[in-house]
Amino acid sequence: MKILHLKIFSLIFIMFLCANCAFSYQTLAFDFPNGAGNWHVAFHRKLRTETIVQYVPLGESYEKWSQTMVIHAYHNALARTPLAFLRRLTAQMEALNDYSKYQYERITPSDAIATRCVVGNARMSAQCDIYRVMQSFDGYITVQYINRNMEDFKLQYFKWLDAIRNAKPYQAEFRNDRYLSKDTFEL
Repeated sequence: MKILHLKIFSLIFIMFLCANCAFSYQTLAFDFPNGAGNWHVAFHRKLRTETIVQYVPLGESYEKWSQTMVIHAYHNALARTPLAFLRRLTAQMEALNDYSKYQYERITPSDAIATRCVVGNARMSAQCDIYRVMQSFDGYITVQYINRNMEDFKLQYFKWLDAIRNAKPYQAEFRNDRYLSKDTFEL
């Protein structure tokens, strides 16, 4: 099992949120299914209580992408449960394109996952996505994978679902956690 964890977390992506004045940071361990070297940060912004990071394949940009992964951290989010928060977010997406409703793949006390595919309309391109909300130490973290090619999404679905399902938040007191050895990393 430890070897499986080492493989799953062979790549650790770090998203920092200053949780309090004691320099506490939230970090998300995530393994890209097709290799992190094929992706880059296209957008990053920290607002008052939120941080958002968008990854796209190499050669693509924030404005023009075929697939993307968006990680969004909400400090002190106002929702009672991850499911309630995910339902709020998916309702907003369904309002933009009501072609289909989200199907919920997993609901636990600490997280929820939903997925859907839609045809394009005037407000949204055709796309498929997997959307997860997970409880973090100071709020919620969302991970959303979006693919604008429905056939490719279907071929890659279980790889991305497993990667998103296995993403784990952890908390570090100092930023030197970037240099954490895979041999000593345990959840």
